[in-house]
Amino acid sequence: MLRALLTAILAIGFVVSAQAADLAKPKGAVVLTVHGAIANTNRGALNDFDDAFFKFGNVSFDAAASFDLAMLEKLPQKTLTVKYDTWPKAYTFRGPLLADVLKAAGAKGQTIKVFAIDGYGAEIPRTDLAQYPVLLALKADGRYLGLGGRGPTWVVYPRDGRHPGLQAHDDAKWVWSAIRIEVE
Repeated sequence: MLRALLTAILAIGFVVSAQAADLAKPKGAVVLTVHGAIANTNRGALNDFDDAFFKFGNVSFDAAASFDLAMLEKLPQKTLTVKYDTWPKAYTFRGPLLADVLKAAGAKGQTIKVFAIDGYGAEIPRTDLAQYPVLLALKADGRYLGLGGRGPTWVVYPRDGRHPGLQAHDDAKWVWSAIRIEVE
């Protein structure tokens, strides 16, 4: 009986560790890197040559989850239409929920920091992700968000009228040109 129990525990441990490493490798250009307190990785430590931009920004990690556009598009996609007074019109955004991206990376931490390509970063509380459908937008009005605009990804909150508490919400969490997420 004890031998069967130990065998079962070892088998479960093997399955869990295999699942933790079961994130596919990106086939295209990486548009988002998630690192820190995550279980699912598909790349090793920062490489000084290959990751020169991260090195320049003093970013460091031992392992990470890298996502190309196709990987992000394989996650369940949501749409969200948002209109600001200063915008010329309402825009319809499409992409995975930020919570689903973190789930794919096996995020274990409670602090989520999203960083833009220029180094700007904002902390997004896990409570926001539980309370609101916060999008990691890949497209606006059917067009991919590009570099030089607000892409490759943009954190978009649902200011669509269904969440009145967000009307006075601080826009600092709307990180555009997001390329990296650190989980603590």
